[in-house]
Amino acid sequence: MSEAALAEALTSGRRVTLLPRSGGHSWAGTVRSWEAADDHIVAQIYAEADAVSSLDHHQVWLSTVSRMGDEYGVTIFAGRAYAVDSESLKLEGVVRLADERRRRAVRVTGSMVTLPPAGGPSVRVATLDISRGAVRLPIGEGGWTYDDPLDLVVHLGDEQSINVLGRLLRIDAATQSVVLGFDYLPDYDAEALDRFALTQLSEYNWGATGS
Repeated sequence: MSEAALAEALTSGRRVTLLPRSGGHSWAGTVRSWEAADDHIVAQIYAEADAVSSLDHHQVWLSTVSRMGDEYGVTIFAGRAYAVDSESLKLEGVVRLADERRRRAVRVTGSMVTLPPAGGPSVRVATLDISRGAVRLPIGEGGWTYDDPLDLVVHLGDEQSINVLGRLLRIDAATQSVVLGFDYLPDYDAEALDRFALTQLSEYNWGATGS
């Protein structure tokens, strides 16, 4: 990421969201300053005292709304947080994981969804992509025959599943896929989806931030 792009994403006063990789809910913060040298980035973040205490010495994801021309999206960074004082964190070893245009959450593959019975047994299918806001699924040979909305079980790896209500957003005949948006998603389920997606990305990038 260029220094100009970093300056835009991490400019002083920029509002950010901090999500701990190890678990727990997200926290709000504000960029105080950042420094970049030889692709090594250190960011100073203002946050409330409880956030500083909870995130100290933890790997975190930092997300901020980004603008690319007339389009808004999200930029995600990863780093390790250290308390500087009661209301300030230092993020070291920061790396950029993703820029998503026109979306407020990253999309990844690797999850499964169990669809409810539709004239037969329930069906478990691999997602084409998923984020905290929606999921794209293959239509299948029989076409899309499900009522709307749908009670879905989303499987995030081998150990965690969440129940979501999916509403049909569109059917894409060109790719033989269907997109379902999530309704009434509680914060803890949305954060579980974020954590799954960001973990998928981080497997390729986290080495730069330390263990």
